[in-house]
Amino acid sequence: MTIRTATAGDAPALARIFNQYVAKATMVLTPRTAADYQLLLTSPRCLVFVAESTTGEVTGYASVKPYSDRGGYVLAGEVSVFLDRAHAGQGTGSALYEQLLPGADALGYRHLTAKIWADNTGSIRFHRRFGFRTVGTQVGIGWVNEKRVDAVILEKVW
Repeated sequence: MTIRTATAGDAPALARIFNQYVAKATMVLTPRTAADYQLLLTSPRCLVFVAESTTGEVTGYASVKPYSDRGGYVLAGEVSVFLDRAHAGQGTGSALYEQLLPGADALGYRHLTAKIWADNTGSIRFHRRFGFRTVGTQVGIGWVNEKRVDAVILEKVW
């Protein structure tokens, strides 16, 4: 496996991976397109790393983007990691975050936030291994598949 900075050519793979989680582990209810990822890849202060298998397949990605467009949040970023379900549990997420977190630091982020469904205990444990702490739970903040969804907010500050 190779970890590298995502390029415009990776946009279809990023959409394919993310869409495995639409309305299942995210508050996004409609599939994303490659064009959505083209926009992310060219946005200021956004950074995306991909994991690439030895056969050249993109098997996961991790990203950081601004938490808000409000100037007072300049130090705050929001992170995400998504793995192709067929490649989960193989250390890919850890390898991605080992690159992403220093990259976020280099971009000037000093406060990172992750928003995770409360029942996604694996992702919460993963983030804690990387120094994130739970800030709280937003009870019933989401409405997905005709049911309320709780979100856990985690942060890493330095």
